[in-house]
Amino acid sequence: MRKKMVAGITAAVLALAAVPAAGYAAEPQATYACTKTEVTTPEYDYLAASNVFYGSVLNVESVYFDGIPYRMATFVTDTSLKGAGIKTVLTPQGAGECGYTFEQGHNYLVYANNRLGRPAVSESDVFEGDEAAARLQSLKESKPTPLPDPGVHQVTLYPGENVNVIFEGKKMPVTPAALYFQNSLYVPLTFFRDVLGYITVWNADLNRNEIRLRTDWGGVAAKGDPAQSQFTGGGGIPVGTEPFVAGVTYSDVQAKVDGSLYPPENQPFNYNGVVYVALRSTAERLGIQVNWVPETKTAIMKDISPIESTNRPVLTLKLSSNQASEPDLIVDRIVGDQAQYHYDQPLPYGETPAQMTASFTDLVKETNGVAERNVRLFIRSGERENELIVTNDLMKSILTDPAIRLRLNSVLGTDSFHWPDHGIIGLVHIR
Repeated sequence: MRKKMVAGITAAVLALAAVPAAGYAAEPQATYACTKTEVTTPEYDYLAASNVFYGSVLNVESVYFDGIPYRMATFVTDTSLKGAGIKTVLTPQGAGECGYTFEQGHNYLVYANNRLGRPAVSESDVFEGDEAAARLQSLKESKPTPLPDPGVHQVTLYPGENVNVIFEGKKMPVTPAALYFQNSLYVPLTFFRDVLGYITVWNADLNRNEIRLRTDWGGVAAKGDPAQSQFTGGGGIPVGTEPFVAGVTYSDVQAKVDGSLYPPENQPFNYNGVVYVALRSTAERLGIQVNWVPETKTAIMKDISPIESTNRPVLTLKLSSNQASEPDLIVDRIVGDQAQYHYDQPLPYGETPAQMTASFTDLVKETNGVAERNVRLFIRSGERENELIVTNDLMKSILTDPAIRLRLNSVLGTDSFHWPDHGIIGLVHIR
């Protein structure tokens, strides 16, 4: 079902975001009433962002993502300062929702986050003019934080009491327990191997651990098995929530994705024989989205790494309700105003979903000016799916034009659509 964007990209600083590295001397920056509840420094903003870049806006258009209207700015990037190169960012439509008003031809310094599963910003994540120039110069001159000196360091840790980790809708065990260190949630390195099924390798020549995607391991399949973790004890973590001082040594851990190695943004460490890594920054390097729900101490993880056209994914149409308890509807056929659909929910082995038929107009009708269900498009390969950004023209046509719905019907559940570059689908892709 669709997750409501109660705070979304306008949320205050996440508990999973990093604090500024020691040694920086930065002036506090102004706060923003609708987006931030505390002062942050440029270095903090850099560490908390998924992508940081400076570039010129080529185009701004209205689009839909998660069934919600956004503005999308397309950039020509001049300088990429963090993360892989990106061409587009999303921002809420209205200023009242803390969206940023991009203007074509203007240059901006952008601190994008990945909490939507796509690069997105609110008004406090974008800078231009003198402030952008000053921040850009500071970022270019900053040096990577060196690995701490060898030996044992005394640090303050917090037990991750009652922390929940959800991956693809399932609660995952974290053994030994999670820890908080410098405002970030840390988990054992083996969580990525034993539970999520990634490859962890000790590189003795370079004295470092590496986390690799399964495809980087010469085609050898890896499957996470929580029961097989080599660490099954408590790891020396006290019961309760009170902080404790512990002796740690620092570790060199890097994620390897598509042949490229990425150093950690939050320093991994070894405590009581267990290597701990920051959950969010490590997961994002592997293409996993992490959203933190502070009220329940829950980290919600989802694999959003791009599905390639060579996987021959199929096009999927979903209708998502605004009612949290109602599952999504997957539309299998749509002819004229008649939609054949089934519920998107797990079934016992061997069972097939029950098919239902209803008026498409009734399924997406508005009540008090709000649509009962939102239209969303995905590409899907096996159990994995990537949500697409839908252009305004395509969305309006799906809702109002039976001829376009008939054309969409011809490519639903198939790979015969035109491939949507950069995850953006429009009318041209279904014609």
